[in-house]
Amino acid sequence: MRRVLLTYAAVVAVPAIAAIAWVVIGTTGSPEAGPVPVPANGSVLGQLLIAIAVAVGAAAIGGVIAEKLGQARVFGELVVGLLLGPTALGALSPQTQAWLFPDAIVAHLDSMAQLGVVLFMFLVGLEVAQGDLRATTVKSMVIGHSSIAVPFLGGVAVSWWLYTQYPPEQPGALPFVLFIGLAFAITAFPVLARILAEQKLLSTRVGSLGLGAAGVCDLTAWCLLAVVVTIAHHGSLIPALTATTLAVAFTVAMFTVVRPLLARIVAQIDRTSAPPLARYAGMVCLLLASALITEVLGVHPIFGAFLAGVIMPRDSALVTDLGLKLEGVTLWVLLPLFFVTVGLRTDLGAIVGITAIAACVLIIVVAMAGKLIGSGVAAFAMGETPRDATAIAVMMNCRGLTELVVLNLGRELGILNSTLFAMFVVMAVVTTGLTGPLLRYVIRPRPEPPHPAPEAAVAEISR
Repeated sequence: MRRVLLTYAAVVAVPAIAAIAWVVIGTTGSPEAGPVPVPANGSVLGQLLIAIAVAVGAAAIGGVIAEKLGQARVFGELVVGLLLGPTALGALSPQTQAWLFPDAIVAHLDSMAQLGVVLFMFLVGLEVAQGDLRATTVKSMVIGHSSIAVPFLGGVAVSWWLYTQYPPEQPGALPFVLFIGLAFAITAFPVLARILAEQKLLSTRVGSLGLGAAGVCDLTAWCLLAVVVTIAHHGSLIPALTATTLAVAFTVAMFTVVRPLLARIVAQIDRTSAPPLARYAGMVCLLLASALITEVLGVHPIFGAFLAGVIMPRDSALVTDLGLKLEGVTLWVLLPLFFVTVGLRTDLGAIVGITAIAACVLIIVVAMAGKLIGSGVAAFAMGETPRDATAIAVMMNCRGLTELVVLNLGRELGILNSTLFAMFVVMAVVTTGLTGPLLRYVIRPRPEPPHPAPEAAVAEISR
């Protein structure tokens, strides 16, 4: 104990006393200094933490309530995001909304939300690649493509009237018409997979067929959307064709060069005991590099992230573990911020007047009719029973978070103004909310007709 006390006094107490004495002697007689101002970013960080906590907590509550009501979790998170915007909180208490989400904070939230969307698209690519793609048969392909073609036709037909009533901020009828058509054709593959899992339909034949068709629809729609975004970015066909050609070349290189090379590297890593941090860091860098390349090519980072997810090896423990780790922070933290930023941009109070309400109803009707008719008729023509064909059509009508990503992209490009953006958000909410209940109604067990009692049957035979 004596040795401990002596050592502590020599190496701790004596230097500390000397330092304090030096500070006191050195500052004696010096002019009095005023208070040090708090850096501005300190208050921003505190306000940002409050906004993130509110968004994450509210999304969690909304998701739990949605699950209790038999809805998908994303439905409740979306509704809560809308309620935190000018539609509800901004209308009831503008001061509270302005304090929670001031303009200086919204810019930071939007950056974090965009990162969340990039990671989410990577996870979508993983699900499309690692999901039950054995269900992607010829029948799935026909149904998936019909669920794009028919809604796209309906969207193009409606878009010409919408263009005159709600012209885009960026002039140009071609990108507007193409984008509206594709906005009607979206199916949310990840949300549908979760709904089918909740209703224990993933292992059924009709569930596998619907999920396979949704995977085909998702892949095709994102490829077409990349072309539309390129046209919107460049404003004319020649630069758009150049950018599209470069994007196609990059896609081919990812599949023919990066994918097999990545498969060999990942397989070797799975067999060795490399440091976990280096493994995950390399995969994340590949994801971000792919997103950056598509951004530089003039498409959008979400396409590069989606492509990076698609080319990942399907049977790798490393990739599966990476997906689980990214899924946590993406779904629990970053995507709630995306819902809030969408909600802050959406004012359902802008949908006022007979024309606006009629346009909103028209968008919902055309969106649902295009999906139900297109995929339902195709499924029936391919040999499905009316009941199964209807169930598949209901599945393809699910839009969810994927539709919001597309709509937010249209808002960024100046294709959708605030009123039209709000109408399409309403369409996304309605179609997502109806998917679960309609699917339960269509596939619920049908009661068998009552069998006659044995005595009644004998009497009937005797007569």
